Amino acid sequence: MITLTKAKTTQWMGNGFGTRTAEWLVKGNESIEVRKIGNNWIAFEGDKRIARAWDKKDLLAKLETLLY
Repeated sequence: MITLTKAKTTQWMGNGFGTRTAEWLVKGNESIEVRKIGNNWIAFEGDKRIARAWDKKDLLAKLETLLY
């Protein structure tokens, strides 16, 4: 089972700039970063997008098939 650890919290960027979403790392494989961008949850390894889903639960299921 994949678990996430929070790397960065949500940040307010100032009026007119909105917010920056929280960043999560896959525990045990910290090179994979998970973020919510728009309506999608996306997993990145470096600059490469490796998985995408509509919700976090589905994204973690996809990552589990890729990693294990």
